[in-house]
Amino acid sequence: MNFSPYLALEASAGSGKTFALSVRYLSLLFMGANAQKIVALTFTNKSAHEMKTRIFETLKDLENKEELHAIAEQTGKSEEVLLREKEHVLRHLLQADIKISTLDAFFALILRHFALNVGLQPDFSIGEETLDEKLIEQFIALCKSKNLYRSLIAFTLQEDKKLGDVFSLLHFLYQKKSELRLDAFPEASYPSLQPCLEILERIRVYFEACGLSTRGLATFQAQSLGELLAKKYLEREDFGYWDYKKYANETVNALLHELKEALRIHCDAKEAYFLGELGKLFGVYDESLRRLMRANGELGFDDVTNLLYTLLREEIHKDFLYFRLDGTVEHLLIDEFQDTSVVQYEILLPLIEEIRAGRGVKDFKTLFFVGDVKQSIYRFRGGAKELFGYAKESLHLAVDSLDTNYRSSPEVVAFVNEIFTGKMKGYETQKAAKKEGEGYICVRIDECVESLVLEEIGRVLEKGIKPKDIALLVHTNKDAKVFKALIQEHFPSLHVRLEATLKLTEVRSIKAMISLLKYLYFGDEIYKASFCTLSGMSWGTPLSMVSCTMHQPPLVVVQMLIEHYGLYDGSQDWLRFLEVASRYEEIESFLFALERLSDEAKSEDSEGLRVLTVHKSKGLEFEHVILCDKLGRDTTQSDTLLFSYDAVNLQEVHLTMRGRESVDSGYEKAKEREQSLNFEDRLNALYVAFTRAKRSLCVCAKSDNSVFESLNLTPLERGILSQTEASVAPSLKPLPLFFPKAYGTQNISAVEDELNESVEVGSMTFGIAQHYLLEMWDGFEKESLERAYLALRNRFASVLDEGALQRLYQRAEHLLTCKDFLSLVQGANILKEQPLMYQKERKQIDLLLEHPDKIVVIDYKSSKKESAKHHAQVALYQEALSQIYTLPVEGYICYLGNEGVELVKNL
Repeated sequence: MNFSPYLALEASAGSGKTFALSVRYLSLLFMGANAQKIVALTFTNKSAHEMKTRIFETLKDLENKEELHAIAEQTGKSEEVLLREKEHVLRHLLQADIKISTLDAFFALILRHFALNVGLQPDFSIGEETLDEKLIEQFIALCKSKNLYRSLIAFTLQEDKKLGDVFSLLHFLYQKKSELRLDAFPEASYPSLQPCLEILERIRVYFEACGLSTRGLATFQAQSLGELLAKKYLEREDFGYWDYKKYANETVNALLHELKEALRIHCDAKEAYFLGELGKLFGVYDESLRRLMRANGELGFDDVTNLLYTLLREEIHKDFLYFRLDGTVEHLLIDEFQDTSVVQYEILLPLIEEIRAGRGVKDFKTLFFVGDVKQSIYRFRGGAKELFGYAKESLHLAVDSLDTNYRSSPEVVAFVNEIFTGKMKGYETQKAAKKEGEGYICVRIDECVESLVLEEIGRVLEKGIKPKDIALLVHTNKDAKVFKALIQEHFPSLHVRLEATLKLTEVRSIKAMISLLKYLYFGDEIYKASFCTLSGMSWGTPLSMVSCTMHQPPLVVVQMLIEHYGLYDGSQDWLRFLEVASRYEEIESFLFALERLSDEAKSEDSEGLRVLTVHKSKGLEFEHVILCDKLGRDTTQSDTLLFSYDAVNLQEVHLTMRGRESVDSGYEKAKEREQSLNFEDRLNALYVAFTRAKRSLCVCAKSDNSVFESLNLTPLERGILSQTEASVAPSLKPLPLFFPKAYGTQNISAVEDELNESVEVGSMTFGIAQHYLLEMWDGFEKESLERAYLALRNRFASVLDEGALQRLYQRAEHLLTCKDFLSLVQGANILKEQPLMYQKERKQIDLLLEHPDKIVVIDYKSSKKESAKHHAQVALYQEALSQIYTLPVEGYICYLGNEGVELVKNL
């Protein structure tokens, strides 16, 4: 018998984790465990379903399964005995209420036992976690009743945050509620910066008296904390460098230390004020949520976790928990343990401790964790990989590991070992179980990664490999959509299956319906044009409400329009959209709710080449993997709060301030730790991506700004690329690779004038296409313009000729040479096509730029024919935005023509 009752199993990628889980579960059954007292937990419904299926299928056909030998080893029973007992065990399992589920579902089950303790009915429902108007209304009302409304307004003004930003922060803190005691932060007043500015002035006066240059003296000017913390001399121990060193002495160096200490004290005081105010507001937010839960009987998964944690830690004794659950948990199996959060572990701990206390045959209780810290990629959702090591130590678990890869070819296994050895903490090389089939590896590096990917797809298809055996892994949902469009344009007969997370409102047919609804409600011709483009209808199609009116419920309106215009394509996404429509009683609230609808679309057809994100690929495997670099640049994270942990427990919460590390060593260490963890997260994500491949892996990397930079990849090719089966996939002929060229030197005829109500459809299409190109253009860089142009061609090639498409590219390209425009965009938070309700009218802002010290609104136009109207329109935007932001609002009209760009400021 080889059975460890308390075991942590370290299972690297492809090493047989699911096999080990099913063997453990079945071994327990054959050793006499009650199936109703075995709880197996995982993180997704898909994984739970697969675990159930595998256990039943294995048991039904045990004599032909490899698990038979492993179960015999664990139980100490012969294979013959196991096969004799199989029918009895299967019958017992079929009659039992088996508990194989997600952690969330298990927690909800426990909470139902104690729902009345938290003021809920046991029949509460689990819904989407959304910040709806009801919560905002409840929060504001409670703030007013508790005399905190003025504090809320003062807080938003002092911290230069919009109410929406504060609300998002409160929601984020709610997800971490079990780790935080925000009510423990004392109330503090907002500190004055004057002491710091006075020290700075003393330093300036000293250097001025010494004769320091005007340029040098300018470095001692500051009006805000941000300006002060940005000073480079704060990073130094003294002024012994640059122009300062000629005049520096102990006196002025002592002033520098005094300034740094004063800034540290100021930062601490500002942090105390921020957390104190946030704590007060969070108490109101938490109470608002509780009231809504009791009123509506609907909880989100975060609500379940928080309520259960509070219940177990503050309101009931753990012994009472077992009394109510009738001791139904004697054996606990947890999959993907590295993704468990601290709060989830804390909730499970009473169960774990009860199991761990079991002794002898009479108290046969077991504990089994399986996971791989190298695949921990959900820290942003609370996953704490450090828990794996912490649990092994604190619970005194036996430890075993699986070191053989049964998934990947020898070439793939060897390559992964070669790349990650020495780069990941504690990485141990894997053995390859497969002997037959050499496998294939290639690394390709080029400035244009899109062309690399398309060429690689073509090469794999030429080998006769079926599209369904190919997966393209990307890093963002946006990249997934870009590549789907590129692949479909380049391989017209190839079906592409998009498995990256896609919002319901981003599905083409649903977007068409939304445009139709907006046209019928607002009457704006741009929505009609959008509907016709998306649905493939001709521009002259008359659009009407048919036999229904916009006064009817949204569900009725949508059903009638689907039927009249023949929009239903058999997709489950339509059913989901109808379900969303049924939540609303009138069309206005439905239309405005769509702006922030987070419901996800279903995955598309099961056949075809798959495009999905690395995070989405976790737990999956594919015969042939093409791994692509990130298309855009990494965005700098600017989280408001920085959390400092020891191994697993939260120690401190810091208010993020750029440059604070120069004056605060504690903050500096916390920031360095966070940066280190972020690096590990990125490395883990790459490990997950590399280990999805069974037969072949091709990495397509950019020559600059690559996400693979830490892996030190070099171009290589080894092994043999071959098809998975003897049958050959049908040939898919690609179109020639097309990437944009500079059109500035071409002789192009004059373009149509600015749109007006009497223009022809061609001009209207051109104007809509121009707005679309600018909307799709990320960051206003040359590289992203080319991708935006490809998206433009994909959508408008059927309605615009090649000359018009080239003119659109040329116009956008002119922006790259407009210094005034680029200076406005630089450093801003860029928002495009922003909806705005003002004076009971709906507006659409082309470009909104959020700077720390101002807001900029830019409206794109094609000609100056109606410039007075243009200026009036931008002035209206400025007036509306001034009521939303506390910062000054500047307005510009950007005239885009064939010959260049003219940027006109609205005075």
